[in-house]
Amino acid sequence: MRARETMRHLRVWASVILGLIILFTCFNSTHAQTADNQQIDGTSEEILVFRTSPAKSRFAEGLFRFQVSTFSPILVVKVNGFAQMVAEDSDWAEFEVPYYLKQGKNLFKIFVQTKNGQLEKEFIVTYEPVRKKEVEPPPLKGMIMIGQTNSNNVLHAQDGNTKTSEAKNELLFSAAYSFGISEESDVSLNGFIKFDRHQNRSLAAEEILFRQLSTEYSHKKLLGMNFRSALGQTVISVKDANPSDPKKAGEFREDVLSLFLNASGKFNLGRSTVMSIKLQFDSQNKVKSDTEDGTLTQASIAGKMRWEDFRFLAGVDSQSTGFKEPTKDYQTTNINAGVTFSLTPWVFGMNFQNSTQNYKNSDPASNVVLKNKKDEITVNSKYAYNRSNIFGADLKQIKQSSNDALRTYSENQVLLQYMWLF
Repeated sequence: MRARETMRHLRVWASVILGLIILFTCFNSTHAQTADNQQIDGTSEEILVFRTSPAKSRFAEGLFRFQVSTFSPILVVKVNGFAQMVAEDSDWAEFEVPYYLKQGKNLFKIFVQTKNGQLEKEFIVTYEPVRKKEVEPPPLKGMIMIGQTNSNNVLHAQDGNTKTSEAKNELLFSAAYSFGISEESDVSLNGFIKFDRHQNRSLAAEEILFRQLSTEYSHKKLLGMNFRSALGQTVISVKDANPSDPKKAGEFREDVLSLFLNASGKFNLGRSTVMSIKLQFDSQNKVKSDTEDGTLTQASIAGKMRWEDFRFLAGVDSQSTGFKEPTKDYQTTNINAGVTFSLTPWVFGMNFQNSTQNYKNSDPASNVVLKNKKDEITVNSKYAYNRSNIFGADLKQIKQSSNDALRTYSENQVLLQYMWLF
């Protein structure tokens, strides 16, 4: 009986001990697994990657900046697959990676590896280009110019004859009112008037009044160029020295009326060169006689180039006529070249112009086919007091040669100008 009780107690103790062993074993296994899981989860927690440059950029070129901080030495750092320099045994590093962004979103993948683990993180940098705010021109703009021209041969006397020195005052007014059609095109109404007044009133018959009214259409981006087209009328009036009505003595009378249509285009060739072309047709009416009634056709091409503070200009244009009287027809070719230098607020320039005028038929009176050649050399300077007020001074030398001795002359001019822009 006692032996049975002893065996029962032994079985109970054996069960208790076995249970304790199993419980201890399970506890150790769970603890080890938990430790392993914590080590795995801690791989990403022990690596910190954060960006220090903006997430948006207005410029394509720049630097992508970020920092890496870890709890163990950094082994490898890559940006979009490209390895970066890493100091040995460092647990903190800062990086600057040059970039050239495309418009929109740009992805940067950063891969970091340490002795205890690794991490890959993505960042996005958005490129939004800077948009230039185009200042819209005022609907009304124009210029008023007051000038004085001093000439040593105002009547174009031929060489060897007595020359008349004289000064005349000039007034010019131009204005344009624009109507916007779209962001790239507009229509404008343009007006231009110019007249002169000789200080010597005995030369009043030489005074001229020039008027022009036109409407113009412009488009900034038409077939890759800045396009303009205008339709208008020009009126040239002269003083009537011997009018039929004495009350109209000294008044301007219309001498030439013309309707014109032109089209021009301006386009860039590289960053510093601009080319322009123009074609114009005129229908002319000579008021007092019909001999110069007809058409004028003009074609021109010009180029401008900028180099630092210098501006270079070169151009050529050709004009031909088709008048009712064939002996009045002529062909004119103008060659123009110049250079300006800016030294704010001053602008200095030099310009050369050669004009060749050949008549197509002989003059009935002299039976000579006229050929005139004119050379003009101008040295000028302008001073901009501000954006609206500009002062100018020009020295001009003119020399014309011709197979008709009466048309040969030379002249020197001094021009003083004041311009107000509005």
